[in-house]
This record gives sequence, structure tokens and C-alpha cells, in this order.
Amino acid sequence: MKRLQVYPHRMKKNLELTRGLVFSQRVMLALIDKGLSRQKAYEIVQRNAMKAWKGNRNLLNLLKADTDVTGAISAEELAGLFDYQPYLQHVDEIFQRLGLTKAQWQATMPETTNFGTGTI
Repeated sequence: MKRLQVYPHRMKKNLELTRGLVFSQRVMLALIDKGLSRQKAYEIVQRNAMKAWKGNRNLLNLLKADTDVTGAISAEELAGLFDYQPYLQHVDEIFQRLGLTKAQWQATMPETTNFGTGTI
């Protein structure tokens, strides 16, 4: 781990290449929480995910335009699902398990990187 180099800006750029597909599971689970069956939620998300993938389009924009989605989730709720922070909530603990303090691993980064509402 001593020679591990982390490039947060490159990591974020790579995630953005997915055009939001990394958030598809969160959208599906939110639709289920709103009362849709798992099968229906999957079909809605899959339909839009494939349009995003094949058409090089943004998943969030496609979902906002889909009445099956907007009938269940508000635009504000939907936008909130496209946040990296839930995936980063345990990052301090993970690095601690590796024997690194927050100060140590943050010192290896060129600057703070913004991933949605939170930062690394």
C-alpha cells in the first residue's frame, strides 16, 4: 500500500463515463420502496439504462422524462439518488483497516475531490 497512487479526479471521470448507470440499483430500490413490484421496477430501470448505454445518454435525464418513473418518484428525489456519498460513507473505516489514518490517506491526494454532495 506504500506505493499506491490514487488519482481521485481520474476515478470520478471514469465513473462519469457510465452516464449515471452506477446509480441504477438505487433507482430500482427507490421504485420498489414506492410500491412498484421488483419486476416492474427492474423493467423500467433496465429500459432506461439500455437507452443510456446504447445511445450515449445520461440516465438521470432519461428517467426524468419517463412517466413511469416520475409517477412514482419526484424529480428532486430522483436527483438525490444520483449521489456518490452513500458509496463513500465507510471510506474512513476502510482506510483505517488498512492501517492508514485519515490524515495519511488524504495527504496522498493532490486535492479534495468532490463526489456529489460529499467529498473525498
